[in-house]
Amino acid sequence: MGKALLAIVLLVQAAADDKAAVDEAIKRFNKAVANPSPAARGSALRELAGKPHDRTLKVIVNYLNADVTEVRVAAAESLGEFGDWKKIVTPSLQGALQSNAKDPKVQVAILKTMGKMADPMAIPIIHGNFREPSVDVTTAAIGAAGTARQKESMDALIELQKDVQKWLKNKQSGPYRKPDGQQGDENECKGRLETIQKEIIKAFQTITKEKWATANEWEIWWGKRKATFEIPK
Repeated sequence: MGKALLAIVLLVQAAADDKAAVDEAIKRFNKAVANPSPAARGSALRELAGKPHDRTLKVIVNYLNADVTEVRVAAAESLGEFGDWKKIVTPSLQGALQSNAKDPKVQVAILKTMGKMADPMAIPIIHGNFREPSVDVTTAAIGAAGTARQKESMDALIELQKDVQKWLKNKQSGPYRKPDGQQGDENECKGRLETIQKEIIKAFQTITKEKWATANEWEIWWGKRKATFEIPK
């Protein structure tokens, strides 16, 4: 058998083996997901994500609209294994972010996966969640910006940091609220803003690999390096 023919035979065999493996993964998933337990269904999704493929991706995306928060969270987290399918995953996550506007747990999972995917198309979406009333969602968005490590996030984070510092100085709450939607007292407002500030600094450190620890130091550092900054490896 010639080398070219052998190569073709091997490719055909590999494709057949891959199809069989995907078929088996979906078969196991269909059996496991029939369990009414949200935890069991979530585990089934995470196991299926261990076999990234066009077909398994399609299955998991459908569960972004599942009837239970825990299952939607599992679907969002599982999509982090599909880095080669960003053109499908990012729009799917964006749609789910909108449809889960009243479910912070799902929003947090989606934003974390967006950060992991590091898709430039998702960066504006991540930045758009820096001022969500839920501090959990806001900090997840800030963390996602850090994980994605894109230069354009620096300006967005600096802008947010300046607002946070202004709100702290003026003893204001900014857009952030308690889970019940109330602003809370002065100490609660301050605590939320300080939590957000800490996440901003962590994101700065992750993106730049610098170790400055205060808001003022970061503003000075970025002002000097913005024009020439490149993401370090």
